[in-house]
Amino acid sequence: MSVTETSSSSLWPFFAVDLSWRNWVFALRTAVAGVVALAIAYWLEMQDPQWSILTVYLLAQPTAGGALAKSTYRIIGTIAGACVGLVILALYAQAPIPLVAAVALWLGASFYVAARLRNYASYGWMLAGYTALLVALEGAANPLQAWSIAFDRTGEIIIGIACATAATVLVMPRYAGVLLREQMARLFGDLSHYGAVALRRGTPPETFAALRRAMVEKIVGFDALRSYAMFEAPEMRADDVLMRRAVREFLGVLAVARGLYTRIDDFKGDASAPVIAHMQPALDETAKILQFIADDPKAFADPHRVRAALLKTRASLGTAATGLETLAGRVPFETLTDGVLILHRTGDLLHGLSMVMASEAASLRRRHAPSTRRPLEALASSSHVEAALIGARAALAIILGCVVWAATGWEYGFTAMTGMGLALFFAVNQDQPGKLGLRVMLWTVLAIAVSYCAMVLVLPRIEGFEALALLLIALLIPGGLMAGTPQTMWSGVMFAGFIGAQLGTGNRFQPNDLTFFNSNMAFVLGVSACLGLIALLPVTSMANRVRFWRQAVGRMLPDAARGTRHERKTLTAMIDMLAELLPRLSLDRPGDEDFLRGALGAASMSLELGRLNRVKQSPDLAPEAAAVLGDFLDSFATALEALSRAGEKQAARLTDAERMTRSARDTLGALPLEPGPSAALVIRAGASLRFIADRFDIDRAFFARPPVEA
Repeated sequence: MSVTETSSSSLWPFFAVDLSWRNWVFALRTAVAGVVALAIAYWLEMQDPQWSILTVYLLAQPTAGGALAKSTYRIIGTIAGACVGLVILALYAQAPIPLVAAVALWLGASFYVAARLRNYASYGWMLAGYTALLVALEGAANPLQAWSIAFDRTGEIIIGIACATAATVLVMPRYAGVLLREQMARLFGDLSHYGAVALRRGTPPETFAALRRAMVEKIVGFDALRSYAMFEAPEMRADDVLMRRAVREFLGVLAVARGLYTRIDDFKGDASAPVIAHMQPALDETAKILQFIADDPKAFADPHRVRAALLKTRASLGTAATGLETLAGRVPFETLTDGVLILHRTGDLLHGLSMVMASEAASLRRRHAPSTRRPLEALASSSHVEAALIGARAALAIILGCVVWAATGWEYGFTAMTGMGLALFFAVNQDQPGKLGLRVMLWTVLAIAVSYCAMVLVLPRIEGFEALALLLIALLIPGGLMAGTPQTMWSGVMFAGFIGAQLGTGNRFQPNDLTFFNSNMAFVLGVSACLGLIALLPVTSMANRVRFWRQAVGRMLPDAARGTRHERKTLTAMIDMLAELLPRLSLDRPGDEDFLRGALGAASMSLELGRLNRVKQSPDLAPEAAAVLGDFLDSFATALEALSRAGEKQAARLTDAERMTRSARDTLGALPLEPGPSAALVIRAGASLRFIADRFDIDRAFFARPPVEA
């Protein structure tokens, strides 16, 4: 879920929700949709009408595309799960062990597929497993009513789906296609500001790090929005390839800007003064242009003008770099190469932003073109092994829960199983499910407490559905505001959904304190037990991160060093792999921060290796310099390959790669230089080698990560 409104306020000093007028509309229409769904379920005399209002909140989305996407997958998943549950019941209604085994097998298979997919496709498969669990286990207690149970449960959910979707589409709708354009324009402006900040001297590292973290979160949100915009209009399918390309370019800009900031921040001292004086006007002008683009709300609407401005600025940077190269022999080699590196990297940053503009211009040209086939979503960030472990863990949780239920004969065992099944949702494609699951559980407990107070103090004093509807709307609004705020979405969904579910259980008010307490305690215990099992059996994306490390360090960078693959293709491939892992990273953890920084640095390194190959192949380069570069590129590629499989000798191999980089740079710096084409090429090579050498200092934690799957 994404909310583009930025106006926020605090309900409490430690808890902030979005209080913009759009979020109030979202909260109110969701509450009304929930009450309408509950009324329809009452009118049809459904067995468990509370499932209809709970479904409304589980589907709560601020955009029509999101609602349609989630509704589509939820309907498919619910119907498929109900059918599977009925088949299992038909086969094993009188055989508890095979029945539990079949349910666990189906649930494990569903969660395996869900872990291999992303967004709402993943959600649909999880629903298929969860619904089969509910139908089979509830129906097993009363096989003669199994069809009625399956029909009612499916009907209640479909009622909730219909009401939630209708409310989103009919009441002040926001369309994902429109929101996608708005968010892309905002993200482009934010990235332009990010680039301007990277070019300014004196920006505190913590400020820049916080800004980079915010940009990563925005890019992840944009990619999620892109994934379901195609549900609204056929033309979005034609745009999808271009949108994916924009995501890659956004990540590429992040990679370049981070290294640029580090180099500018370190570029100081008396020896640097002549170079700084020569290049600073170009950098200041670039920062000014980027900030102007960031501040202009209409910039993104005119991609041709913006791209022309970016290309013109990039040309001025190239002129400044050429001017620096003429200082060869008069300015220390190291200082000169640092200045050229900064100008080259600034040009790369502008190139990434201009490519986003090129994608947008192409999208505008194709806006009225016939619909094209949309490429399938890439399999998500879970590998086969990781997904299999997630599925096996889900199956084990259900088996253990059923064993305890059968051994104790617990009257509320089924309710506990529903809690366990729900908790499993938080463990798919999440490295820290307990963090989210615990927060959701606490808000669920708070919803139960609020519901109990309302049941005891308010419900006995009101009559008629109209009064109940007004009470529900009043109690649901706070949860709706939370559900409309990305940071508190799941907490709000469970808070509001459980209030509606607890107070909307039937046409007749029949309070029973003991039943209320026992059933809710069973649900909370089920959630707690499952979260405990998840903590004991963690399944993380570490294997995929190691796979990324091995491919990037052991294959892609060596290919770039040898020139067997164009550096832009190498950069794109790395960024694509990193994009799959981004949602799994928690940047408040040092290890994840190191991985992201190092992955971006490795992607940027491929550009410099490509530059070195072009310099080496230039006929203007002096033979002795070409020999130095040729030896370095070959030996460096071999060193990286050895690093990826070094095992216990990894530290030594890393030191070897670092030493040969610095040695090649020192050798080039010792060559006699006279202003001219050959000297200019040597300076460019020295700049690239400086960038590569920096990676062993700045990103050492990434390059030294142990190549073993965790």
